[in-house]
Order: sequence, then structure tokens, then C-alpha cells
Amino acid sequence: MLRNGLGNGFRGRYRGFHIGIYLLTIAVLSGCAFGTRQANLIYPPAPEAGAAIPAAQAQPPARKASSIYVANFRDERTDKSTVGTVRNGFGMRTADVVPTGSVSDWVTQGMTRELRASGYTVVTKPAGDAVDPGAYLVSGDVLNVFCDMYMSYTGQVSLLVKASLDGTEVMTKHYAGEGSAGIAWAATGESYAQSLALALRDALRKFIAELDARVAAR
Repeated sequence: MLRNGLGNGFRGRYRGFHIGIYLLTIAVLSGCAFGTRQANLIYPPAPEAGAAIPAAQAQPPARKASSIYVANFRDERTDKSTVGTVRNGFGMRTADVVPTGSVSDWVTQGMTRELRASGYTVVTKPAGDAVDPGAYLVSGDVLNVFCDMYMSYTGQVSLLVKASLDGTEVMTKHYAGEGSAGIAWAATGESYAQSLALALRDALRKFIAELDARVAAR
């Protein structure tokens, strides 16, 4: 009976410890849940603390023969005013996350940067300007840019990307990416921006991998 009593006491303290941690987490999240957040959209994502630079990124990419013109992406989101939501410890939506810059420019600049990092010569195409013969034109629509959170961040980016060559459309496809800055301890604007930058990189690299295959097959 003594052994059972000690065991029950230990189990009770163990359960109490975990309940306390759970309640503390809810209290922290609830305390940070009010007030609109401002996300300064960044690209590329900020490097993780202490992360080593991969060897492939430490050296400049091999130059590719194809040139690419990038047209400004159109923002076709249903709600253009927000890029995320804040929730309290009970999962209830309590505030919005608003961008400090243009979502369209952010996606366009991210595409330009990733193409250059892949070795392409990239030209930003003003509206109405002609494209050189033999060069690709990349354009598209922004369908979704949104970061939700509860215990952690869930950033999602959805794009419709088109690639044309000499006036003929050769690629039209939807690309989706996801990213997370980790546990949502304080629901900061910086963490929302980082999650969205990771999601955008995921979507853009999926597109560039398929573009590389098409260019190589020419």
C-alpha cells in the first residue's frame, strides 16, 4: 500500500507538472494575442542562428545561357489587406497581420533573386517593353500569401506562374510553398515575415527546378 501511495503521488505530481506547463503556454500565447502585427516582408529568409552556409551557396552559380525577363506579378488575393492571423491560447482569432510593403513586389523580387541565384541572366520587364528573341518571359499571379499560427507558425504561399518563349506559352502551373519560423512564443511580426519568406522560397524553387529541366531539354 505504501508503494502504491508513493506511485500515485508521483503520478499526480507528474500530471500536475504537465498541466502547469500547458496552462503557462496558454497564458503566454493569450497575453501576446492582441494588437495588429506588421510583417515587413523580407527575401531571402533570414539565416538560422549558427547555421552553416551550404557549399553550393558559398560559390557563385554556373552561368546559364538563357536570359529571362521577369514581369511584375499581379496580386490576385481575395483579401489584399492581411497576410496572417494571430490566435490566443484557445485558438481563437484575435488580431490580423498586415504587410508593410507590396506583396506583388515582394514576390517579383523573390523570383528575380532565385533565378539569378540559379545562374540565369535576369531582366526586370517594365509593362509594354519587348522581350529579346530566344529569351524567356516569366510572369504570374499571387493567389495566396498567409501565415496562420497556434502553437507554431504555418506560412503558405500560392502562385500561378507562366513562362513564355518567343511569344508562346510553354509553362503554366500552380506552385505552393510552406514555411515555419517555429514555435509561436510571442507572435512577432518578424516571425510571420520569416515564415512567409520560407514559404515563398519553397514555391519559387519548385518552379525553377521545372524551368531548369525545360531549358536543358531545348
